[in-house]
Amino acid sequence: MAQTDLTGGGLRGAGRSASASPALRLDRPRLAFAAATLAAFATAEVITVFTNPITGIALHGVTLLVLLAASGLGGRGESVADGPLSRLLYSLALVPLIRIVSLTMPLGRFDQTYWFLAAGLPVFIAGAVIVGTLGIRPKDIGLRLSRRALHLQLLVAVFGLALGFTEYHILRPDALIDDLTFRQMVVPALVIMFATGFLEEFIFRGILQRLAEGFFGRSGFLYVSLIFAILHIGYRSATDFVFVFAIALLYGWVVRRTGSIIGVSVSHGITNITLFLLIPFIPVLAAQPGWLPPFK
Repeated sequence: MAQTDLTGGGLRGAGRSASASPALRLDRPRLAFAAATLAAFATAEVITVFTNPITGIALHGVTLLVLLAASGLGGRGESVADGPLSRLLYSLALVPLIRIVSLTMPLGRFDQTYWFLAAGLPVFIAGAVIVGTLGIRPKDIGLRLSRRALHLQLLVAVFGLALGFTEYHILRPDALIDDLTFRQMVVPALVIMFATGFLEEFIFRGILQRLAEGFFGRSGFLYVSLIFAILHIGYRSATDFVFVFAIALLYGWVVRRTGSIIGVSVSHGITNITLFLLIPFIPVLAAQPGWLPPFK
């Protein structure tokens, strides 16, 4: 996808919740919470993209402060590290932070490739702080290469090539390099693999999906997939929104099946390497295929 851009109910140990199979919990309060937070993220994003970026940043800032303040109340007197709702609220602060950092980063001072890294590092640090504060173990957010369903991780990683091809014909972005040579490609490819592949999967399928499943149960990955798609509104393409949402669902399902974010991180990185570095320089692939209808 283009760059954006743990506990179960009542369990206080991250490892204990990770080993449990969360039940589906979608009562009226949880649905209301999901609707309110998704509406807040979407409203701020739509205003940022289609109306006024400054107003959008302000709304994201207000959302960030509200989430941080509410995280101290969601556990009914418990500390942030104890209540599933408090833990989710605390981690959701990463969502407006992603947009605030990306919009306020001085783009003109960086090559576009390195801008991905410059914008991503503060979010990665914030994610690491949240993981440490909540006492989450790395393996509980998928930072492990599990043998469980290893074939599925390999398949989804290779599938990144097809995803990059498809998204290129949706967005048709400019290449991030001048020529397709090893010297020009190697560093941007590594940056993209880390800053858009690993980092985004660490945040969304690692931290947010784990904590969302602690509150929503098995439907948590659907909630996080919607957030992920909302942060792609900036590409101004309804087709890309649906495409990103579908792939987020796929990635979320793979992580639930394998217990690892490694496969989806590699897939995500390959998707963006294909999208920004490879396809623009391969005429036979960059040309609109006759069997593929043009996307609007």
